Amino acid sequence: MISIFPSSWLLVIFSLVAVTSAKPFPRNASHGQCGSSSSVPIVETSEDAPSAEETAVASLSIGATPASVTSSSSASAASASSISTVTSSVSLSSTFVYELDAQSVTSPEITTDTGLVINADVYIVDGEGTSEDTIAQYHADGKTVICYFSAGTWEPGRSDADEFDPACVCGSGGSFGGNACSSNDNKLSGWDEWWLDIHSASCISKVESIMSARISSFVAKGCDGVDPDNVDSFANSDQLHGNTAEDQVNYLLWLSFTARSQGLMIDLKNAGSLLVDDNGDATSYQSEIVEAFDFAVIESCHEYEECDTYDSFLAAGKPEIQIEYEDITTCPSLQDGQHLLVYSQNDLSSALITLECD
Repeated sequence: MISIFPSSWLLVIFSLVAVTSAKPFPRNASHGQCGSSSSVPIVETSEDAPSAEETAVASLSIGATPASVTSSSSASAASASSISTVTSSVSLSSTFVYELDAQSVTSPEITTDTGLVINADVYIVDGEGTSEDTIAQYHADGKTVICYFSAGTWEPGRSDADEFDPACVCGSGGSFGGNACSSNDNKLSGWDEWWLDIHSASCISKVESIMSARISSFVAKGCDGVDPDNVDSFANSDQLHGNTAEDQVNYLLWLSFTARSQGLMIDLKNAGSLLVDDNGDATSYQSEIVEAFDFAVIESCHEYEECDTYDSFLAAGKPEIQIEYEDITTCPSLQDGQHLLVYSQNDLSSALITLECD
């Protein structure tokens, strides 16, 4: 709680007016949804008096420290995440390569199965499966290293899998057994993974505790940034926890704050309907999300003709990585800052890259 002295009343009033006159902050993956998405709902708040969430935002305006933000269930987490910044080492001209097979990738150049030679600036690798020594070697070769993890699903094969509460994975009454949930409720279509509950307060706290530990482990390894996957559960019909767009936005902004407060960059993976609605208009979340993330990663946007959904990142001077799994043999027309990697299978192994376009 912050003590307010008389000389600060004017600033407090100004902060509250600014908050109530703006779009309210919402309360509140990559195998996730591709193709068209549903519109993001707008959060309504009472105009009679400032809410607890608005008071929290006003407190941040007069000097509350970021350490006071602990959970995505608080609206203050949404505001603070965009306040927290980190010097990004990626730019519109940066080149990228994805390797998620948890194997060491050659550097400074990669030769794919088709003989394509790639010399990328940024390596996106599996955070748990890539060793500290390997990351140090990538750095010695001049690479920026982004560490992948699934922020939105439970992966039974991960080292911390048994730390998850089954109710926050399988649903109420669910249990773990044989590296799986007791039912297919909340199972990610096509993958042996299950969506996480980021809707209920008890699960939010438990999920964030595990994700915070993961992010800290990536800092210890020397990662320069993180690539959180499966952050579009709200738009997937196989997710039965009740996760909403507002839940997703708050969780995303919490992830951004948590990563950036430890000096890490962070990207937005898919989740385009949080940026643009079905009419092609910017959502009320767009500016906060673009500010909170350093670049965008988009899967199958050429296949579904939705690459322009992410143009707000380009407008902010932040690059887009486009990943395709279809048979594209020639480079399409790309805007400055768009980078395309085509894989021969639905598998982000660098050996399977058949085309690189900048």
